[in-house]
Formats: sequence, C-alpha cells, structure tokens
Amino acid sequence: MFAHAKGNKNSKWKMIGIPSEVGSLSNIKFYSNGPKAIRDASYKVFDTLLGDIDLEDIEDLGDIDIEDIRDINYLYNYIYNRLKEIYDKNKKYIFLGGDHSITYPILKLIRENWNNYKLLYFDAHPDMHPDPYPNYESYIYYLIKEEYLNPEDIIMVGISNLSFEEKNILKDWNIKYYNFYEVWDNINDISREISNILDNKNLYISIDIDVFENGCGHWLEGMGIKVYHYLKILKELKNVHLIGFDLTELFSSNICNNLAVKIILETISIFNYYK
Repeated sequence: MFAHAKGNKNSKWKMIGIPSEVGSLSNIKFYSNGPKAIRDASYKVFDTLLGDIDLEDIEDLGDIDIEDIRDINYLYNYIYNRLKEIYDKNKKYIFLGGDHSITYPILKLIRENWNNYKLLYFDAHPDMHPDPYPNYESYIYYLIKEEYLNPEDIIMVGISNLSFEEKNILKDWNIKYYNFYEVWDNINDISREISNILDNKNLYISIDIDVFENGCGHWLEGMGIKVYHYLKILKELKNVHLIGFDLTELFSSNICNNLAVKIILETISIFNYYK
C-alpha cells in the first residue's frame, strides 16, 4: 500500500500498479518490480514541497494481476479490460509501471473516454520505432496508426536518443518535441510555450524515468533533463484538466525509488494546488 494513500471510493486520486515487462525487448528486466519498489519507498518520503496533498483523497487500488501472462496482445487486452471495469472519468489516475508499453492500453481507454486530450510525454526516447508490433519502443507509433492518438496532440520532452526512422517519422508527422539540450538551454521559454499549447485542454502525462539524468531508468542514457525541468513545466501549466499520469521503467535502487515517489507526490501536489 502506498503510504500516502488513506482514501476510499470517494477519493479523487486513484493509484493502480501494472507490473508488466512483457512489452520490453531488453535483456535487463525487473520492470515488474516497479510498483512494489515505489510503494515500499513511499514510507521513507514525507510531505511535499510545491503544494499540498490530502491523504484521504488518494486511494491505492493495488496491482492488476498479470503474473502469468506472456502473450503481448492478450496482455494489452487484459490490461485494457481490467482498467475499463474500474475507470471513472471523474477521478484522476496514477499508473505505476512496468515497462512503458503499459501506456498503450491506458491511452486506448483514455481516448474512448476523452475525445480530445493532449499527451505530455517525458521520455529519453520517442517510442515510435516502426517495429512489427506494439512494444515499449514502438507503441506510440501504433497508437497513431490505429487512430487512438493524433500527432498534433503530442508534446515530447527530453528526447536524448532516437533512431533514424523515428527522427524521420517525427518530422513527417510534425510531432512537437524538445530534446534534452533545448530543455536545459531554454526551460523558461519552453515551459511557457507548452503552457500556451495546453491552455484549457484535457491532459495526460506519461513519464519514463529514463528521461532524467539520474540514471534511474532501465535504458540508461548519458544525457537527460533534471527533475527541476519537469516540475518547472508542470508549474507553468494553467487552466488544464489532468486526466491522469503514469510513471514507468524504474530501475530499482534506494535513491531511484525515493525519486519516483517524490515525482509522484509533487505531481499530485502541483495539480492540487495550482490547478
């Protein structure tokens, strides 16, 4: 149980773990440990700095049980159906991964409940490689091809590694993205620009923790943004309606687990206080 979740069915925030690594192509696994590692670390993290949280307004619904599922298409359908059973669009959701492909069924469900929404995507990679099937490096490509996501509704932040094919697809589909250097070099203008784009919009946020320079992701990149940049962008947002957010691909260690908890809590506090 997440330490800060003391709520019930009436709570605004709902937390769900999706401990899957079936969508990963990496030989390094343990993505499935993410939800438990985050919950365990939550007992070491106390109050927030950027806003307030109400423990009674956060309910932890536990994990979706996917331990024995190995077929990836069956997995996506299973996650989608389990989420559909409990989803209430009047609530805000926090999804704990798992590899980043868990966002594939999540965004299908979001699209069916919200005809118009924007995706604010924090990741070192665009996850748009045209692989033969949806996985953790291709599922955004498939969400667009399957018309669950419009290219013009995506903002990617912190890109530090992308394939030649992905770079061409981003250009051809006119998807807005900021690489890690641009974020470091011009965070004030970028945060204002993102705020203007997202003004008065429905918003879903997806976070692959490898976007940060801390080395907490499974796919380690030598370059990344700071947590400060992430929080700066969120604090700049005005008049947005947050649908929910996910945090994925945690490579568990004491410092990284604590970081994941702090990102989750500060995100909740910002949207409680500033929005």
